Amino acid sequence: MRENGAYCNEMLPDGPKQQHEPVNRQMNVIEKLTSPDQARIDFIIKPNQAMSWKSLVLAYLVISLITIAIGVVFFLKGLTLILPFCGLEILLLGAAFYVSAWRGGVQEVLSITESGIVFERGRHGPETRREFQRAWVKVILERSWNSWYPSRLLLRSHGRQLEIGCFLNEQERQGLALELQHALDAV
Repeated sequence: MRENGAYCNEMLPDGPKQQHEPVNRQMNVIEKLTSPDQARIDFIIKPNQAMSWKSLVLAYLVISLITIAIGVVFFLKGLTLILPFCGLEILLLGAAFYVSAWRGGVQEVLSITESGIVFERGRHGPETRREFQRAWVKVILERSWNSWYPSRLLLRSHGRQLEIGCFLNEQERQGLALELQHALDAV
């Protein structure tokens, strides 16, 4: 995902909107964009990224240097097998950081107009696109049969369903469900 938010503007055909408000004010993971004439409402949903890419690389380098320093000290004390395990640890940590950053780069855009709903998901551009007729769409917050499993936020229409915001926490998912229902009623 691009740092300057250009991906959001590429996915929205009309470009940047006039009115912009974050739905979740704590983490700013859900943004609501409204056209000036109120004919179109866009929701941009992103996972919470705790660190930027630069911060993540810096943290990885610091941890790697400390691990190598500790490994060299033990190697000099005669424990020769410590260095391969330090290298393995650094590689696994780097892989985990990369996968975490890669998964955090996805974004979902839900556009609601008078005639339809368009859902797009992707990293650097739309990779998945689904369209629904607005009149038949229902927003459903499906609770799990177990209390420790998260709920699912679904759009259902004509026997098809689409889960949105699967990376959101429970509070954010509930807030988005309410916002989507209000947006469907308003447009």
